[in-house]
Amino acid sequence: MQELANTPTVDIARLAELNIHVFLEHYAIKNQQGLKLEFKDRPFLWDIFEDMSPLQVVLKPPQIGMTTLEILKSMWVAKNLKRDIIYTLPTQTDVNDMAGGVINRLIAQNPILGEWIKDHDTVNQKAVGENMIYYRGTFTKKQAMMVPSGLNIHDEVDASDPSIIEQYETRLQSRSDGMRWYFSHPSVSDYGVDKYWKVSDQKHWFALCPHCDKKNYLSWSMSDQSDMSINFESGRFRCKVCKKDWTDEERAFAIRKGTWIKKYRDKDFSGYWVSQLMCSWIPASKIIADYKDKGPEYFYNYVLGLPYTGGDAKLTQQHLFSNLTNREADVADVDERVVIGIDTGLRLDYVLGNARLGLFFQGDSDTYGPLDTFMKRWKNAVAVMDAGGDLIGSRAFAARYPGRVFLAYAGTDRKTTELTRWGQNEESDSVTYDLNRMWQLCVDEIRTRKLPLQGTENDWWEYWLDWKNMSRIKIEDSVSGMFRGIKWVRNGRNHRASATLFWRIGMMRYGTLEQASLIGRNEPIGNMGYESKDGTTILPLVDKRFNL
Repeated sequence: MQELANTPTVDIARLAELNIHVFLEHYAIKNQQGLKLEFKDRPFLWDIFEDMSPLQVVLKPPQIGMTTLEILKSMWVAKNLKRDIIYTLPTQTDVNDMAGGVINRLIAQNPILGEWIKDHDTVNQKAVGENMIYYRGTFTKKQAMMVPSGLNIHDEVDASDPSIIEQYETRLQSRSDGMRWYFSHPSVSDYGVDKYWKVSDQKHWFALCPHCDKKNYLSWSMSDQSDMSINFESGRFRCKVCKKDWTDEERAFAIRKGTWIKKYRDKDFSGYWVSQLMCSWIPASKIIADYKDKGPEYFYNYVLGLPYTGGDAKLTQQHLFSNLTNREADVADVDERVVIGIDTGLRLDYVLGNARLGLFFQGDSDTYGPLDTFMKRWKNAVAVMDAGGDLIGSRAFAARYPGRVFLAYAGTDRKTTELTRWGQNEESDSVTYDLNRMWQLCVDEIRTRKLPLQGTENDWWEYWLDWKNMSRIKIEDSVSGMFRGIKWVRNGRNHRASATLFWRIGMMRYGTLEQASLIGRNEPIGNMGYESKDGTTILPLVDKRFNL
């Protein structure tokens, strides 16, 4: 780089417009603390910084310098690649904190950024040359629909609202070359940043052993010592090939001489996995102590930079299918009380059950016809349905069956610890429920085999596919890091699972599962839009029991 600077025929300022590393060196770019930005201890960030792939994902622990890197990278892209950019964080408070704590301080430390960006005091946007960077939270749909973009950068993906992140993608539709970059510490498998990592080329950082001159990526495994990069007995890192321990200096050397290697070829996403094992300033003793003293979820998410796959974060297939009767599915008698849970939207997904049988039927429909059939067949049936998915159709359905259909609204009542609050007087056809606590109740009851499913695995395979997309994540304060609670989130369609939640709300008023018996008869039922267990297409079948 110094040789280039001393060569009179080379226009370094022009090169800095073409190469982001030349830009860093030529303008001696500093971080927000005023220290020159270097990669000596973070060589794995070098390639991430210069990667301009349209689709990128970085799986990482906190505090490795990614936010500073992405802010500088976004400014360079806006100025030199002439793109408007949307940069998201979980909340508006996070945006405000980043503006004052990082963005404005970076501008103040680097005169070239001050030349590019004239208005330093605007929290939600910066004009960088001829283009704009918009800083937005992800809990307001209005913000997602207001501005165009050529590049969306999503910081702290797993703490953000996934539906709003999807809304931001619509701002790229005016460009055929729209770019999307995601980075975050992960939470659980198949959610947030992990969803994009799994469809990426999954690059791993291979360190170069100073003893055997072999490359191997740093990893953690208590069950397979051949895949373990730390020697517990010596408290040092080691080579997985020759098994020799590394001193702290040797570990730093091995990491500096490392390189990114793709696990898969021909993937749309350029993906990187960063862990604290690659951070030479964090000693093995600290990582071992975190493993011993912290919970597994913390260790996986914040140390290894990996999603936590523990049983309490997901409802497993084994949990769900342990509730099967594995006999022919029984159906409620016409004079029995039946509760119908309905999730509304583009289609109507529903489950049927009662106190004696548990759940005995599930399906979906484009119209309210099947639901009308159920309500007429079981004169004592009641339905609880999502109030927000189909505003007109749900109200018309409720009007046809006064006193038997209840519209469910998500919300919490701070005056009580009850999971539900049923409406009174003119609101007697409504119920308000605590969304996350109701999800947790349903999951806990399934795990403890309190929800009989009439039939076999084939009968409930489509139902399982919806539950598979539900994950539990921890909510933490973005400033203090303090635990604020849990949240159940979806990563894909979850309509039958949601219908179960509404059914369970109805059962809290019109039945109890304590009487449910594990008996039934089997009759496979299929619906469009799913794969079968063996991967073949499921064709719609007519269920003769309900004359549909």
